[in-house]
Amino acid sequence: MIRMLDHTADVGFEVAKAPTLEDLFDEAREALLMTVFEEPPERGDEERAVRLSAPDRETLLVRWINELVFLIQGEGFVPVGADVRIREIDVGGFAFKASLTGAPLDLEGYGWQGEIKSATFHGLNVSEGSEGWQAQVILDV
Repeated sequence: MIRMLDHTADVGFEVAKAPTLEDLFDEAREALLMTVFEEPPERGDEERAVRLSAPDRETLLVRWINELVFLIQGEGFVPVGADVRIREIDVGGFAFKASLTGAPLDLEGYGWQGEIKSATFHGLNVSEGSEGWQAQVILDV
């Protein structure tokens, strides 16, 4: 479940009820696409791989979203699907791997809604509750 958040100078979203942490990160990808496009593409046949690490889940989520922003705005690759894998690493922290499928960027065709500078740590929350994983993210626009 994704809910858009109003914020004074930025834009944000909340993802809730994700059964796994991997599902939460994939829903955050979908929420980002809903934020930057009026009609995000549904299919693509290009492939990319992403590998990240972070000391905690919150930092990992910010790095993931910022990587997606870079792929969209810097590389012209719109990630329409992701197979996400997250694991805790022995020395503390998390390792992240995603196989992405995507489409070429088409600003007019997808209804570009504006540039995202980055995901922020302001109001950031990643937690597991009785109904699954949830997160709140604010994006600097």
